Amino acid sequence: MIRWSKAWLAAVVAAAALGCFKSAAKKAAEVRECSRITMDAKGAAQCLVLQYKWTQAAALTAATTYQQEQDSLAQLHADSTWRAEAARHRKETAQCAKDPSGDMTRCLMGYGWAEARATATEDSLWRHDAPTHRQEVATCTRQRKMQAGSCLQLYYKWSPGRALAVDDSIRRAQMRR
Repeated sequence: MIRWSKAWLAAVVAAAALGCFKSAAKKAAEVRECSRITMDAKGAAQCLVLQYKWTQAAALTAATTYQQEQDSLAQLHADSTWRAEAARHRKETAQCAKDPSGDMTRCLMGYGWAEARATATEDSLWRHDAPTHRQEVATCTRQRKMQAGSCLQLYYKWSPGRALAVDDSIRRAQMRR
């Protein structure tokens, strides 16, 4: 009878100890629930600590990992949707390249593009046409009627930001002489 009692006691202690630990599925559900009601990983971690009695370090790790997974999935979805609409984006890029203001980023954003993607596209096209732009800078630098930046904006439809950057670069080079 004593042996049976010790075995029984060990089983009860083991069952109680296992009952204290949460299953992976339960932890994942708690992380999803807290992430659903907060804006960022820190908020989700705080929710896990307060509502589900997680430790701060474990909560922050789990919430950050979950947020990164969700961000990756969202980016994957956005990229695949973007590639599916490639023909439309080529037409929009062509239209914006003809925009008289010279501000392709603003034009592309008017079509609903994200600012980062629109800026990257404008920069890519700009680098593609670099030999032409070097010739335009040389032409505007040689004439003395106006500053090079103004010439580039007026005659070649450069965006103000790029034209002012050229003006600043020219002035710095002249100051070093």
